[in-house]
Amino acid sequence: MNDKGFARAAGLVLVLVLVAAVAGLWWFRSSLGARSAAPTEISEEAAAVAEEKLAQLQAGEAISLSAVELSSLMRYRAPIWAINLVDDPYIELSGDTLQLVGVVATDNVPSHPELDRVRPLLPDSSEVSVSGRLQPLDDGRAALEIHQVEFARIPIPSRYYSTFLSRMGRRDEPGLSPTAVALSLPAGARSARVEDGQLHLFP
Repeated sequence: MNDKGFARAAGLVLVLVLVAAVAGLWWFRSSLGARSAAPTEISEEAAAVAEEKLAQLQAGEAISLSAVELSSLMRYRAPIWAINLVDDPYIELSGDTLQLVGVVATDNVPSHPELDRVRPLLPDSSEVSVSGRLQPLDDGRAALEIHQVEFARIPIPSRYYSTFLSRMGRRDEPGLSPTAVALSLPAGARSARVEDGQLHLFP
């Protein structure tokens, strides 16, 4: 296998999905009108419900966000430049694990031998997924510790994660592992954790 080519592909996958993570998961805006029903589908309404909760967080209340609410924030509240990079993003929460999933254009992934063997069989766009766990950091931040990355169901070797996180501007700091990226929490949040299929945010 050509490590250099594979590394380029791994890097692009990480960049695209981490852009979705940073710009979608943590890009929150002010709340909208009142909503009461718990959302069950990704929608504009679910994004509004999530924004209401974020307003409660800024008022000093701990909140919990479901995968549907987080996914809706990514779909309907992320900036346009992020949405244009990753289509149909969504989040899955299971236990203490967070998984980010989105679709990227296959042609945007550089050539490497492993992928090129199946590239003719791939559709115009393919799914990318990143799984990891949140870890606490100071100053109203959290770290996403990356455990698995896949493109078109092809696993990206973990040995590439730290290299490309560094190229993206990741800096070493106490408590941050080489395969984790620091994320700013929403306004009013001092800590966060994923537990029982929910993202819990604490003032």
